[in-house]
Amino acid sequence: MNYVHNELPNWQLKELPPIKKFPIMQTDRTLKKGEIPKYVLDHNPLVHLYTEEEYLPYDIEDYVKHFHLQFRNQSIIQNSSLSLQELGEYSHNSSIDTSETFLTCDFEFKDDPEWLTGKRNKPNLSTGLIKDAPSVLIVVDKGNGWVDAYWFYFYSFNLGPFVMGGGPYGNHIGDWEHSLTRFFHGVPIFVWMSAHGGGGGYHYKALEKSDVDSRKPIIFSARGTHANYASVGQHSHDLPFGMLSDFTDRGPLWDPSKNYLGYTWDGSNLTPVNKESKPDNQRELEYGDWLLYKGHWGDDKLDPKDPRQRWSPFEWKYIEGPTGPLTKHLNRVKLCQRSKWWNFWHGCPPKNFIKVGEGVEKEAGVVCANLFGWVRPALLRDFLENLTWGGGLCYIMNWRWG
Repeated sequence: MNYVHNELPNWQLKELPPIKKFPIMQTDRTLKKGEIPKYVLDHNPLVHLYTEEEYLPYDIEDYVKHFHLQFRNQSIIQNSSLSLQELGEYSHNSSIDTSETFLTCDFEFKDDPEWLTGKRNKPNLSTGLIKDAPSVLIVVDKGNGWVDAYWFYFYSFNLGPFVMGGGPYGNHIGDWEHSLTRFFHGVPIFVWMSAHGGGGGYHYKALEKSDVDSRKPIIFSARGTHANYASVGQHSHDLPFGMLSDFTDRGPLWDPSKNYLGYTWDGSNLTPVNKESKPDNQRELEYGDWLLYKGHWGDDKLDPKDPRQRWSPFEWKYIEGPTGPLTKHLNRVKLCQRSKWWNFWHGCPPKNFIKVGEGVEKEAGVVCANLFGWVRPALLRDFLENLTWGGGLCYIMNWRWG
């Protein structure tokens, strides 16, 4: 049965076959290689960049021209500027383990050159288009009616957070972030968004939608780190008492579907989008093997003796660059890319409500996350919030006020 409505009827939602019961990559996949269904583009997330963001999305094809390729031990593989096509060729070279390689900058970066900041790449205010910074869309048919659409957002630099007035720490060159929209028979059911190696999953119907197109969910990219959240405000993570936080607001709205590089992935084969699936394509690479590169999209962690490097009890100032899209567990069954160290039970339940951000930029909302806002000390408040996260109390509040 193919559903064309934005939401399944309530009885059908209750009968959704849980994806975890089926092996990944079933033989009953329905999508052709290179086929990107219209429903994927109809429901793509829109991204609010931070108003004062200093490091905007960038063009990966231009980005790699500023780097050479070397191993972790600093032995050089290619001592000249790279191209995406060459990255793909190295990925097919059986004598090179690209997982141990780094794109290493040929230029000084601490003075924020344009290729690092992407300052010209602000979304068009009327269309949301960023002409010179394509997103990357990878569609994975999981079988049994389930299809995952991964939207990858590339930034040339990640500006880490400040901790207790010091920092920034955890800076790195190159930054891949992504969101996942999971469909069942063409109907969006879940949305997951990346943040600091973890992330948050939501029922699609729980997320805010665009005023212009109610099918498109809204996500918020945090200042500097580009971590993705479902609301505006301050978002504490990884350290207690809000010592380490991201910040989001309603800055320029980016529509990644206006300019993207599209592919399908079946677990072993990568296929560029076919012309039938993208007739209005503005630009498409003739090769997709660059995605097979398993190495790091930026320099290795700077040596402690490097004058640009700084140490803190929390993190070094400059850490190693990230790896690319195909290393982000695209075959996953659970929504989460991976579990944080403290998540020993590896739980990843999608939320029925939006966790509202805190601080001066927060917006009003009656959701479970606000229930214990008056509790002090903050450690007790955090314990109570975590205790009821996704539990029966939250369910009741979401049903009544959500």
